[in-house]
Amino acid sequence: MVYGTNPEERYSYGDVSDEDRREFLKALGVVAGGAVAGATLQDLRSEVSSGTAEGLAEMGEAVQNDLTGTLDATLLSEQLAGLEGSFGLLAELEAMGVPEQDASAYQELTTAAWAINDHLAEVGFFASAEENLPGFTPEHIEETTRQLLHIDALPATLSEVGFSEQEQTALVMNIVNAREQLSWWMKTGDYPPANAVDDGVVHEYVAPLHQRAAEGSLLWIDGLDHFLWQREPLITGEMIDQGLWDVKSMLGGYYLMGSAARDLADGDIADDHLTTLTTASTALMIIAQEFLIGDVIRITDDKRAPRNQVTN
Repeated sequence: MVYGTNPEERYSYGDVSDEDRREFLKALGVVAGGAVAGATLQDLRSEVSSGTAEGLAEMGEAVQNDLTGTLDATLLSEQLAGLEGSFGLLAELEAMGVPEQDASAYQELTTAAWAINDHLAEVGFFASAEENLPGFTPEHIEETTRQLLHIDALPATLSEVGFSEQEQTALVMNIVNAREQLSWWMKTGDYPPANAVDDGVVHEYVAPLHQRAAEGSLLWIDGLDHFLWQREPLITGEMIDQGLWDVKSMLGGYYLMGSAARDLADGDIADDHLTTLTTASTALMIIAQEFLIGDVIRITDDKRAPRNQVTN
């Protein structure tokens, strides 16, 4: 665990400035020149070397070998198509604003993702990732982000579910900018046991890291119908917009994870790409759910809607 910088000021809600691009490249050891203006992921990859990728292929191979069941490519493809449809509903949620009492609009976004999640858990994907992938150190995040930039299919995959070029860049930048905060999320076995310290955990009750991140994302989205309705007097349009970006980021992370699992089932993914996409997708889901809490759940007085707008 690293108690590093808080990424709040550098978290992007989909808009990326040239200064953001320079800071992103700087974090990966690149001093950017004038060519950074308006650069997309495709452009940025030419500035960032892929690095050594030491051990990533071996980790991915081990994840595959330690599965306890067989991935179902047909099931994953069908549910990914359903998840793709969830992205198409986000514009309707923006227009809706705060859900009505007992609504389920947000909950309906996660139906396909839960089906993918249940299948991944059933075949031991999360347990294998926990066993064979390292914890989220800043160095591991930097290394996998370099590799992520060099996955040719990444922009097309994100485009499939509606991420613009600028939003794609924002997603990857958010991973790097949160690399120290990500290390606060540890593998289950790395937390101190409950019988050793007051704030320790009972290990058998704590899910593996990647499963915890994935299911946490889906549970937060499922709860938004009630959370937003309950806090309606406090909610602003800006909160709705930011919360929807957080939701889109979490679903985007899940789509990348599900796509990697489908490609693994088809025998169509390199071992190092499996490691990279599993790590990056989990990181996206962690970052977005942590910001969702501050954006729309735990609303502070300085963010809430003006009191003279309260009508009930």
